[in-house]
Amino acid sequence: MEQFTFPVLITLAGSYFLIRNISHIRNEDKLKHYIETSPKAKLWVKKHGEEKTILLTKKYFLPLSILVSLAMLGMGIFTLSRLI
Repeated sequence: MEQFTFPVLITLAGSYFLIRNISHIRNEDKLKHYIETSPKAKLWVKKHGEEKTILLTKKYFLPLSILVSLAMLGMGIFTLSRLI
């Protein structure tokens, strides 16, 4: 049973982050709220300003995080399929 823990967690985390990142890329209000409330994003806002931070996030960071989420999801599903 312990062998299923990591693949299930990776699959769930990948799914959660994929849904969250796609919703942020599609809905700019959610993205703006995240940038205003996230401590990590506040550092970027302080350095580049809010508009440029939103632009950089939509252009680079969200697509990259979607790829990482897909990799996590794929790795979890692949590992689960090998265990079953």
